[in-house]
Amino acid sequence: MRKRDIIFMANNNLWRRKARTILTCLGVVIGTASIVVMLSLGIGLRVSMEQSMAQWGSLNIIRIHPGMQYDREGNPTGEEKRLTDETIEELKAINGVVAVSPAYNVYGEARLGRKQGHLSLVGVDPATMEDLEFTLSHGRLPAMDERFTLVAGSQVINNFWDERAARQGRMMMEGPQQQDPAELLDKRILVTIHNQADYEKKQNFNFFVVGILDEKNMERAWEVYGSIHDIKRLRDFMMQGVESSQSMGGPVIVGMSGGMRIARSVSSRQGSKDDRKGDYDYILVKTKDVGQAKIVSKELRDRGYNAWSMADSLEGIENTSRTIQAILGGIGGITLFVAAIGITNTMVMSIYERTREIGIIKVIGASFGDVRALFLTEASLIGLMGGILGLGLSYLASGIINKLASGYMQSGMMGGAPSANISIIPVWLAAFAVCFAIMIGLCSGLYPANRAIKLSPIVAIRNE
Repeated sequence: MRKRDIIFMANNNLWRRKARTILTCLGVVIGTASIVVMLSLGIGLRVSMEQSMAQWGSLNIIRIHPGMQYDREGNPTGEEKRLTDETIEELKAINGVVAVSPAYNVYGEARLGRKQGHLSLVGVDPATMEDLEFTLSHGRLPAMDERFTLVAGSQVINNFWDERAARQGRMMMEGPQQQDPAELLDKRILVTIHNQADYEKKQNFNFFVVGILDEKNMERAWEVYGSIHDIKRLRDFMMQGVESSQSMGGPVIVGMSGGMRIARSVSSRQGSKDDRKGDYDYILVKTKDVGQAKIVSKELRDRGYNAWSMADSLEGIENTSRTIQAILGGIGGITLFVAAIGITNTMVMSIYERTREIGIIKVIGASFGDVRALFLTEASLIGLMGGILGLGLSYLASGIINKLASGYMQSGMMGGAPSANISIIPVWLAAFAVCFAIMIGLCSGLYPANRAIKLSPIVAIRNE
């Protein structure tokens, strides 16, 4: 028998008993929909948590600080891993790294017109800003040949306050007011840097704001970023004379990052300050994807660096997501297993009803393989139809769940921003669901097909 004839006969046989075929398909529909929706909830939970984490920093950017390896007793082993130009070349050679930028971080007083405030200034390589995901809501990024230009985080404007309002006590009465980040665009900021060895010694620097970062990355919301050469000039002034005043050891405040002051200790055991004057405060490394970020971050820690990225926190989320998906998928799988029993029962009943037909087919020359293929095709068609309809029902249920959840969460947030979808059906899950439903039908038809093969043609023809 030709394959086309087998498919044609299988389809006709199924629709002889329309009610039974529809009810059997309904079991597959419900089973497929349940397992897809259950898995989509687990996927939606993981994606939602990743998106939430991404607001506080890129998932594939690693931040590296100087580090030291220690033994089990807590004693240092080997030399401290410093951040120098040699380190930059070492990082660029690591597989999976697409961009590397050293960084200096200084902290200074600032004035914006009649407003005063404070700034955390970070110097990075302007050529890598785009690769390091410096995305803008207003303006542009600093050019390579520009001097003393900045891009500001979305919350930097709130670091400034009106002196007159403060003196009159209006700030105490009204509380801090959220300001428009775009107010900083195309404005000049006067930054005052104090020398760490002699605080009375200070120097002023004028910066021009050419861009405002968007609000996607809150890690950068309170900092301003400029050319590493400009920020190094501020840092060099700040550190003048620190070598002699700190020769006996002790912490030196060199800047702020994310609201925390960065302290660098100086001791004779670690070497002279002159030897470390050019060391970077930290280094930013961009990897190809989140998976590479976790691998590279671990490799750098093994080498002795103090490396961290948001991707390191994903492992717990992924484990939790996999556990939830396994539980929810198992619940949906039970429904599909029940549907598989229904397919088997339908095929067995079909054998009893079509015993004479099976005998005639064998007598006129159909092989055992043809009979097996006929019943397996019928079972697979049930799985295919149930899988496609079940997938459609899954998308409908997922849309309803997301709409209800979005409405509930928005009402809970009093009209806040729309929440992320809690049910997500990726393309691979849709394809898997249909293929899995077909496989369930195929497996369910094995027993009835083998039973049909074993029927004796003579006995089957005599069956009334």
